[in-house]
Amino acid sequence: MPSFRVALATCAALPGLGPDDRRLLEVISNAEAVVWEDPLAEWDAFDVVLIRSCWDYAFRREVFLEWVTRVSRIVPIHASPAIAKWNTHKSYLTELAARGVPTIKTVVVERGAPSDLEQIAEANGFGPRVVVKAAVAQTGRYLWHGAASDPAGSRHLARVTSLEDALVQPFVPAILQGERSLVFIDGALTHAVEKRPRPGAVLVHDDFGGTVARIEPSARDLEVAAAAIEGSPEPPLYARVDLVSGPDQPLLMELELVEPELFFRFAPEARERLIRGLIERTK
Repeated sequence: MPSFRVALATCAALPGLGPDDRRLLEVISNAEAVVWEDPLAEWDAFDVVLIRSCWDYAFRREVFLEWVTRVSRIVPIHASPAIAKWNTHKSYLTELAARGVPTIKTVVVERGAPSDLEQIAEANGFGPRVVVKAAVAQTGRYLWHGAASDPAGSRHLARVTSLEDALVQPFVPAILQGERSLVFIDGALTHAVEKRPRPGAVLVHDDFGGTVARIEPSARDLEVAAAAIEGSPEPPLYARVDLVSGPDQPLLMELELVEPELFFRFAPEARERLIRGLIERTK
């Protein structure tokens, strides 16, 4: 398809895409970065829309989901409306756990619900340290971690739930050593990386001093990742599965199906598989 045109949807803060996603422009001759909220965007001028650096949706999820649905009626879009709705609220973690996927224990605290953090931790057997974060979040938005008995934690949870849903999870010590991200494109593993926080920190993102290196995932990592993806509403074109080491097996931290960084800098060849899958699914 020499005239196959691809819109790479991004956010207004990154009109030229994030650094990793810009690598797609090197291999897709008819690709263009388009801000998803641009009222002048002509989506019908493209053969397909690929959601990429839309890293502001957490602040207006409903608007974003409406946009995904609207565009899907004009042109194929990845991620699809079904995947976007399911995957942009981290309550999906409780669904995957119920399916038997090894997952960090997660309690969803709905907006306006009681926010006694110590009571939540005790009722769910979380242990002395917990993590609180927004249920619709990126880059650790509204992240707090500390002793469940610390009144500051309950105050933080109350602040979050005065605005939106929140998650409470036990603190997994292995996160201090990092997490593993397995990238799947069109149903197959293409590469994996290990993300490590700076010493003494929890967040692994580059913005917070984290480091990234390519690794070979273990067989058990692959099993957990495949089980997580199997729980998606439909087969995704791309997926990033974030895992952390538990006491006796890998645990799912997040399953990213909408706009994850895919670490193309560690596997440039993965871009070709993405393009082939994109074209095949658009026929």
